[in-house]
Order: sequence, then structure tokens, then C-alpha cells
Amino acid sequence: MAAVSGILRRLFVQGIGGSAVALAGGRGAFAADGVPRAVLSGTQFDLEIGELPVNFTGRPRLATAVNGQVPAPLLRWREGDLISVRVRNRLPARTSIHWHGLILPANMNGVPGLSFDGIDPGATFTYEFRAQQSGTYWYHSHARFQEQTGLYGPIVIEPAGGERHAAERDYAVLLSDWTDEDPEHIYATLKRDSEYFNFAQRTVGDFFADARARGLRQALAQRRMWGQARMDPTDLVDVSGYTYTYLMNGVTPAGNWSGEFHRGERVKLRFINGSSMSFFDVRIPGLAMTVVAADGQDVEAVTVEEFRIGAGEVYDVIVEPAQLEPYTIFAQSMDASGYARGTLAPAGRHAREGSSHGSAAAAVDG
Repeated sequence: MAAVSGILRRLFVQGIGGSAVALAGGRGAFAADGVPRAVLSGTQFDLEIGELPVNFTGRPRLATAVNGQVPAPLLRWREGDLISVRVRNRLPARTSIHWHGLILPANMNGVPGLSFDGIDPGATFTYEFRAQQSGTYWYHSHARFQEQTGLYGPIVIEPAGGERHAAERDYAVLLSDWTDEDPEHIYATLKRDSEYFNFAQRTVGDFFADARARGLRQALAQRRMWGQARMDPTDLVDVSGYTYTYLMNGVTPAGNWSGEFHRGERVKLRFINGSSMSFFDVRIPGLAMTVVAADGQDVEAVTVEEFRIGAGEVYDVIVEPAQLEPYTIFAQSMDASGYARGTLAPAGRHAREGSSHGSAAAAVDG
């Protein structure tokens, strides 16, 4: 009974852990608890990077947050505008913001040691550039492993000529991987043993099964080939769900991030893979997805049941829910060791159907 109680407590804490960012049809951004989340629009922005207490798994930890939230605020720009972003560093270490996928002057790219020196503790750096593109992008730190600890956020740049694929609802869906471990330790572990987190190692029994199915010669040849390549056929990801908790808009699977829709509406979902190293297979059971953009660029529309999104990639999809019923947005890690999930729900229902969570700051459980 104690073990069951511990599991339920962990699920409850996961359910209230994290903050959410949702871009919803001009109504601003709201988490499922009704608390407004920051959507910053215009041409002048002030961002402050600091530490934030969070609890995604039942264990209090410190995240790297922007303006006190994880993920960082959604930034809305307009194509052609001159953008100015003042970034204040409240961390005890150097930080940066890299504008992923954007065409920028080299000194505005935000990569310490390459395009600039980084932002020292207590210092402020002003990024200034023109928004030459439109579409869905994202921003994150390029300073050590701050991206892994929460410094990432979505960007939506409105096209000067209007959206090619308009929708009544518009949500950013930012996928990420959270770890309670020190990312520096994970990196050091992988350098010592790149297969440390792969628990699906092949066994002697698997070898004999291969020999029976293909013959001893082919089984030995295949084993030799993998050995010479210094690779493992089951090593699909470097770090698995054993270590990672997968988040959708900063919310755990039990937290169930939700977005609303009304009957007959077209809903645009801007999927952003803001993870450190995870690939996700994304699907919405019972609902086809029409991909209309990739990495900020419009593409000829193609309808799919599932797509795979790599780290740093972005896909815009349009969905048209035919029924007034909840639809699960399911993003499974490529090795099937874990998943992020959320819900598209009929307007007014999502608060009753399993979406009870607060901000990351309020989720600390001593």
C-alpha cells in the first residue's frame, strides 16, 4: 500500500508541476488552471534569466527560467520589424540566447565563444536585428547545459502578407526533456560510456535466436559488423525515459496541457522540439494532421497520421476536429521509453477532464 501511495503522490506532483505556454486565437496565453502565461508581442522586449524552483517528478530542483517561467515567454513578432531584446542575466554563471533558425547578423546569433562573449552575471545584453522571416521558430541558451535546465521558448513571426494557412485557433506545442540529474554529470557519463542509458542490450539468447532464424554464419557476420562499427543495434537514443521526464509546454504527462476548440474550427498546432537530444513520434489518435510548414518555411500541404520530429525541428500542422470530444496529442520518445502528452478539448471541457496544474514556482513540494 505504501508503494502505491508513493506512486500516486509522484503522479499528483507531476500533475501540478510545470508551467504552460499556449497561443490561443488572440485570447492570450493561458494554462489549464486559468492562470495567464506571458505572450510578449511588439518590437521592444525585456527578458530576465534566472533560477526558478520547480518540481516535475516529486523532487524539488532548480530550473533556468526566463521572466520566471519554464518554458520562456512566447515572443510574437511581425515580419520586417526591427526587433530589440534586452536580456538581463540574474544567474551566477554566464548565459546567452540563440535565435534558432533565424537569419541574423553574426554578432546577434547568441553563441558564446563564437559570435559574442556571452552575458556575464549581472550584465545586460541587447539583441537587435530585423525579422526577415515569418513562421514558427524558437530560442534557447547556448551556454553549457542551460537549455537542458529550462531555457527555451517559442517564437511566432507573423507574415507581412498574412497567413497562408489561416486558422481559428493557434497553439504553440513545445516538446522538451527534463532531468532531475545534473546535465554536466549526464554528459560526463556519456563520454565514459555512450551506451550507459541503453537498457535494451542484446543478449546471448538474442544471438541464438538470430542463428536459428538466419543461420550461424549470418548471425556471426551481423554481430561482427556491429562490433566493427562500434555501435549497438538497440541504441536508438543517447538518454532515455529512464532519466528524462518528457514535457509538453512545460507540463508533465499527468499534468495534461490542454488547448480548446469549438466545432468547425481549424486549429493550427506549431510543434517545436525544444529537447536537448530527444526525437519524438507525434500523433493525435482519431485526428489527421495536415503539415503546412517545416522549420518556419511553408510547404505544400501533406496529410499524415504521424510524424517524427528531431531535436530543434519545427512543424506546423492544421487539424479539424470533427467531433466535440477530447483528442490526445501524443508525442512518444523514439525508443518508446517515455512520452509527452496533452489534450485538444471542446471549449469549456478541458478544465473538467484532467487538467489541474499550477506554475512551476508553485509546484515545489518540500
